[in-house]
Amino acid sequence: MYLHQRFVPGLAIASYIVGDESTGRAAVVDPTRDVEPYITAADEQGLRITDILETHVHADYVSGSRELKARFDGVGVTIHASGAGGAAWTPAYADRVVHHRDEVALGQVRLKALHTPGHTPEHLSWAVYDDSRASDEPWLVLTGDFLFVADVGRPDLLGPEAQRELAHQLYASVFDRLDTLPDYVEVYPGHGAGSLCGKAMSRRMSSTLGYERRFNAALQWAGEKQWTASLLQGMPPAPPYFARMKRVNRDGPPVLGPVLPGGRALEPAQVREQIETGAQVLDVRSKEAFAGGHVPGAVHIALDDNLATWAGWVLSDERPIVLVLDQPAQREQAVTQLVRVGLDDVRGHLAGGIDAWQTAGFAVAHVQTVSAPELAARLAASDNGDRPVVVDVRTEAEWHSGHVPGSMSIHAGQIEQRIDELPTDRPIAVMCGSGQRASVAASLLKRAGREQVMNVLGGLAAWRAAGLETVQ
Repeated sequence: MYLHQRFVPGLAIASYIVGDESTGRAAVVDPTRDVEPYITAADEQGLRITDILETHVHADYVSGSRELKARFDGVGVTIHASGAGGAAWTPAYADRVVHHRDEVALGQVRLKALHTPGHTPEHLSWAVYDDSRASDEPWLVLTGDFLFVADVGRPDLLGPEAQRELAHQLYASVFDRLDTLPDYVEVYPGHGAGSLCGKAMSRRMSSTLGYERRFNAALQWAGEKQWTASLLQGMPPAPPYFARMKRVNRDGPPVLGPVLPGGRALEPAQVREQIETGAQVLDVRSKEAFAGGHVPGAVHIALDDNLATWAGWVLSDERPIVLVLDQPAQREQAVTQLVRVGLDDVRGHLAGGIDAWQTAGFAVAHVQTVSAPELAARLAASDNGDRPVVVDVRTEAEWHSGHVPGSMSIHAGQIEQRIDELPTDRPIAVMCGSGQRASVAASLLKRAGREQVMNVLGGLAAWRAAGLETVQ
């Protein structure tokens, strides 16, 4: 049996290729939308992709099943998706609708569906058998978003009305369904640390059921009410785009083809026309470059592994996107992350970057930056009229672990929804752990019309390094 795990940082997605060398067939489980790595990996092993399997209707990224099948012109490839949640949760593009104990046979290697609801109603885990070694016991199980290393999937993503039933289903999946599998079965989850589909995932990307039964807090038996309360305590906020992803993945995302959008280089005047007709500008340069000068109203998300997550949080899927890059070669990386979360309408990128925009005579906006000691001095010297309001845009759990005295806690992804909580007549100092999330939040505040906005460079790490007081 051939097993390949592909990990996508940021969204922390794990997807898999399972192959049978004796037949040359391979199945891809939970592919992302950028599908070339699966084709390349299979080709390198002399395998042909014949099956695509999904564990559930994903909330955090767009399924690549249709995209992958289209690369083979739809010939000789079968998409298998769960029908265990009923018609409302059965993907419209599935070639074969599967239920509990249905199998996909590649030859001596078989994948058997195990209905493990709780994260979602239709969720399947795929137990993998290799008949050349043992036909009655699985070697490993691909658990999707049901079971992670050190955690389980969250049952609260479909809203408060569904949460009670999903928590009940998750409890049964953990303490009944898993009991049918022996301790030595290997566990390969659909996410690792950094994903918002759980709250306490390990950075380890595989385990065994025996180890998880012993050390995974969510697998320790308790009464259902107590277990559910403990599971939901401290759950991180879910991005609003999750609900959209559910609809997209249930109905079927459009096929993009091998050429990514956004390849057009737009002159400054063309970018201004795009803005005037409703486009949003996404600036992916460094936080320092953005602060030094940017297109007015632009949203800043630095081009790193977390771009997709933050784009899902703060960009609208109903408005086209224009990119501002340091160099054109960055476009493919940026667009790849955008299409992973269904932001497909990328019209192009600003030709010549911000320098060309300035040379064309168009207005440039700035974000004031301030060091931690400078902020402390302003807080100490200012009277109430011009004393900065410190807004900590980390998670609530991070804020509770230590923050600047008197600071407000507003998650960066919720800054626009809670902007009315902020005064309009005082400076706003935005702070996070190191300055990246603060730059996102500062750009949103500037876009909303707040002019007195500053980013605290180095964030709380710099504040502590300067020996300044924090409280819990």
